[in-house]
Amino acid sequence: MYSLSNKGKKTNKKTTVGLLLFSSLLITTVSCKKETKETKPENGDIAQIVPQEFPQDLGISGFNFPEDSTVVYNWLNNRDTDNITKHAWGIWAGLTQKTNETYKGDTLRVFETWMGVKEVAAHCRTVALKGQEIKQVKTARTQLSVPRQFTHAQLLANKEVVQTNFQLFETVSYSPGAAQYAIDNKIFNFSVLNSYKPKDTLTGIGRINPFPSNAITLKPTYFAGVPDKNGLIRIPTWPGTPNPPKAFKETVWNTYVYADVTNSQPANKKLVPVTTENPSAEQIKNATCNVSDFINYKLDKEAADFLNKNEDIDNPQVFKEGDLILLVAMHVGTKEISNWTWQTFFWSYQPDTPFAPSSTAEANLRPSQIKGAAAHYAVATAYAMVWPNQPINGGTNANVEAIIAFNPYLEAGFDPSTFQNKNGTYPNKLGFEYGVQTNCMSCHALATVSGNVGYTADQYISMNDLSIFRGETQVDFAWSIQGNINKDQ
Repeated sequence: MYSLSNKGKKTNKKTTVGLLLFSSLLITTVSCKKETKETKPENGDIAQIVPQEFPQDLGISGFNFPEDSTVVYNWLNNRDTDNITKHAWGIWAGLTQKTNETYKGDTLRVFETWMGVKEVAAHCRTVALKGQEIKQVKTARTQLSVPRQFTHAQLLANKEVVQTNFQLFETVSYSPGAAQYAIDNKIFNFSVLNSYKPKDTLTGIGRINPFPSNAITLKPTYFAGVPDKNGLIRIPTWPGTPNPPKAFKETVWNTYVYADVTNSQPANKKLVPVTTENPSAEQIKNATCNVSDFINYKLDKEAADFLNKNEDIDNPQVFKEGDLILLVAMHVGTKEISNWTWQTFFWSYQPDTPFAPSSTAEANLRPSQIKGAAAHYAVATAYAMVWPNQPINGGTNANVEAIIAFNPYLEAGFDPSTFQNKNGTYPNKLGFEYGVQTNCMSCHALATVSGNVGYTADQYISMNDLSIFRGETQVDFAWSIQGNINKDQ
């Protein structure tokens, strides 16, 4: 989805990865130097969604974005988790603020206007004419896809059969600043990435140029479920971290709430999730909230068709245009510091007293500016890998305390086979091996062009560690680049 403007049912899904993705319409509008107006599409039904900048005045005392890195590092040096959490909540408030942009009757929130990573990668293939630049314009919602970490983790674990049927889908997106950096640098093109390859692959580490400080990358993750005859969508909800730790995917939580698509439930209802496959009518009633308690949106025809192709073969469902898809999770990274700040949000049936990896203390810091559906999400932060905070290079895992910050809907299902590098050799220094023992920053530190370094549970990663990165090219913590490279040479 771009324009050029003047610059100044069912088949068995358990097969190898090759997921079908629905594609959005593309439009091109061109303006020459002498023109002052863009050419409008002839079809008035084609929407134009303009990506919105992160709001600058949220009315939250002490919140700034982007925050000066020295301020964030001061929080880290003093282990100031209150200010870290407040900042994360401020980011959530900005991302979920409603805009004047609309699509098929839905008023879009800030994050919903942003370019999807596949759209940004497509822009990197586009050649602008002299005196023109590629302009960020969308004509539909960002396309859904299966979270790549699900399938990538299976490949890293050398699993012979890769599962490709899910009920969770993502729309990885870039803020306008992040997207512009990527487009200007054509950073998704292999020819560009290859230019950063170390000259000496035995002693060197390559690195792309860093994103700007106003860059935000995020992974909104949605649950897809068709309402039953009573207009209820059954949704798995996080019951808390298992003890002892284990792989704990949402399909085995056995804890559910129901979302009423008619929104006829009383406000502020206290929910009691069901924990059985055959609940009574009374149990279902006690576990039912309004669908408006979730950030959600209506599927268009392309999205509905995509879901019908990729839904679980053992639980066939028929989606149609107008059905709802519900936001259950979102990873958010901001380039306010070298290693990015990391915060992850997940829907909670008890948002004022959420389970770990969040906490009541973190919920108590949620500002009053976050209202409605956005207030039903819990937060966990990873502004460092471990305590005390370590330097970017040359730190240690000795005498440190873990910072556990994972998203239940995204990482909880990972088992020890996920956390292997290309040789399956390097151990976790803190003895962690499950998804419920992970940290966003530690894992994203391992993002490289090849993708062969793999994933890790929480531990300190030195960015100049040759035992990990020898001959690799780091992509500034952006797994989203590694998964969407344009093979242009």
